[in-house]
Amino acid sequence: MQYQLTPTVAVQAAYVNSIAHHLEVFPGTNEPSSIVNVNTAESTLVPYPDFGTAASYAASEGNSNYHALQTQIEKRYSTGLTLLATYTFSKTLTDAHDLLNGGSAGNSGGGNVNGYRAPYVPGMGIQADYGLAPFDIRNVFHFSGGYDLPFGKGKKFGSDASGWQNQVIGGWSINWIMTLQDGQPITISCPSQTASGVACGALRVAGQPLDLGLHTDANGLLSWFGNPKAFTQPCVLGAGNKPQLGSVTGGCVPLTGIDALGGTTQVPGPGFHRLDFSIFKNFPINERMYFQFRTEFFNITNHPNFNAPGFGGNGVVAISGSGNYNSSTFGEIGSTRDSPYDPRQIQFALKFYY
Repeated sequence: MQYQLTPTVAVQAAYVNSIAHHLEVFPGTNEPSSIVNVNTAESTLVPYPDFGTAASYAASEGNSNYHALQTQIEKRYSTGLTLLATYTFSKTLTDAHDLLNGGSAGNSGGGNVNGYRAPYVPGMGIQADYGLAPFDIRNVFHFSGGYDLPFGKGKKFGSDASGWQNQVIGGWSINWIMTLQDGQPITISCPSQTASGVACGALRVAGQPLDLGLHTDANGLLSWFGNPKAFTQPCVLGAGNKPQLGSVTGGCVPLTGIDALGGTTQVPGPGFHRLDFSIFKNFPINERMYFQFRTEFFNITNHPNFNAPGFGGNGVVAISGSGNYNSSTFGEIGSTRDSPYDPRQIQFALKFYY
């Protein structure tokens, strides 16, 4: 839907949906098809014990689903001002994990490098890991624009200026681009493997708040998770495929069968916020030639954007244990999203237009 509010201002709102089936995924090969004692040799659970497991294998069985409310308000250029603001509220679900990112949205472990807990266990498959996509961002707001300041010859203020007066007060303009968006999802895996040859996903503990947010932890380092007690896992399966109660530090939930592989608990990671700003000054020579001096501020607020816990990036190794809720380093952040730290940068330029 589109509506024109004024001759230069229009608003727009749209519902957007995209559904995909038969996406290429890589579930691996020669992997266990049963959930048994964690101490059982994995080679006894696979179809071809003399061959390796989790080799690369492509299958067209992935699915994805995207829903979004996309809104926009635009002011087209008039009286020296142009504006564009967009807001998107969306959700993306998929079981087609990104091979190039190591299945970052799935539960790693159990020999499957692509993030699937048990791709060949009946009742599970890759569909059991259907959840938020690695690139899912719930809220995204962008605001950009430019404004020719109303000073100088022919403008609202100082319209009769000429000569050096106009060179000083006229020809100024500002521009900006602002981005505010939520973080991407983090999948919480189990600290301990619960069954042989398969992976496990953490469970949420009822009544325990997540307490997400940037803060300094007991180690004096920046952390994202404030309450590790919000997570737990199924107990490790022992003899007779029965849960070994108390075998996992911090407690466990006594589940068996498919339930022993936990869930797909996902929480949002740190968001991304950035503002770029510029100032232009034109020095007219005649009607068709002028110099332009510009100052551009990248990340003018000098605001850092951090990676999720457990993620290294930019040549930095992830902090050990930062993805393990039983570790004292759980939730600690070891790097920023922009390479290497993205401090405020200021650059100057002089251009000649003819």
